[in-house]
Amino acid sequence: MSDAAPIVFHNGAFLDYPEARVDVQERGTLFADGVYEVVRFDQGRPFAMQAHVDRFARSLDGIELAGVDPAKFSDWSHELLERNELTDAKVYWQVSRGPATRDFLISDMVTPSLTLLAYPAVPIERGVPLKSGSALIVDDCRWTNCWIKSLMLLPASLAKTRAHRAGAVEAIFERAKPGVTEKHITEGSATNLFAVRGGELFTHPDDGWVLGGITRDALLKLADRLGVAAHDDRPFTRQDLLAADEIFVCSTTQVVAITSILGDADQPAHPIADGRPGSVTQQLHEAYLDAILAP
Repeated sequence: MSDAAPIVFHNGAFLDYPEARVDVQERGTLFADGVYEVVRFDQGRPFAMQAHVDRFARSLDGIELAGVDPAKFSDWSHELLERNELTDAKVYWQVSRGPATRDFLISDMVTPSLTLLAYPAVPIERGVPLKSGSALIVDDCRWTNCWIKSLMLLPASLAKTRAHRAGAVEAIFERAKPGVTEKHITEGSATNLFAVRGGELFTHPDDGWVLGGITRDALLKLADRLGVAAHDDRPFTRQDLLAADEIFVCSTTQVVAITSILGDADQPAHPIADGRPGSVTQQLHEAYLDAILAP
């Protein structure tokens, strides 16, 4: 069973969910040959739609998939919500290279497959409590083109599942980069990560080793407006993370405070500061809600 809305968009048509079908030789299935986006709608209004369209275009270029106009996904998203009578939703966009005889060589004769799904969301209201929980640090074994929002999500899915089974709300990736002696913290399995030290904000550079998050960019701009110094020009280590006063993760759908880092099976969790969401995190969370709900 799916929690998606009953009407979907698939390859040029709005269909009842059971009518949407995928070819057994679809390259998105056989090779994870495709990209995706998720856009949040609140009270019928999308958040940062153009930024999502632009990133979608970059991802398509990144896998050399031509013949798709990302701008059309905005209109299709609005119509999908209307047909499903939704005002608060997450709209999932996917483009895969399409069905073709299974071959490692990419044919120019394939026709891309386009899919949009709307997932009903709980309406956001000001004053919503900030979510919080523990995180688990795991090795970042993904490919190096993390700036592409690719369908190759198995490493992230495995990491997220491992964290969940350990009682954590997110897995935090740590990567050994070529030519660098120390490992760096990159991002979460489905989020970007921020740390706060001395009232200043730190996040991994948008240099290809992380996905350039739409909410990440929004929070950096909000920090500037709030007078919070922000640094996105240098990566940091596990030791830097554990010494932080505050940690939080963010995505299109959430801001979550990380109040402790889980240790290995025989080690206790490491609390972040006093083990409660910090003031900078709270301030940015409230400013983010205001931005989403702005008329």
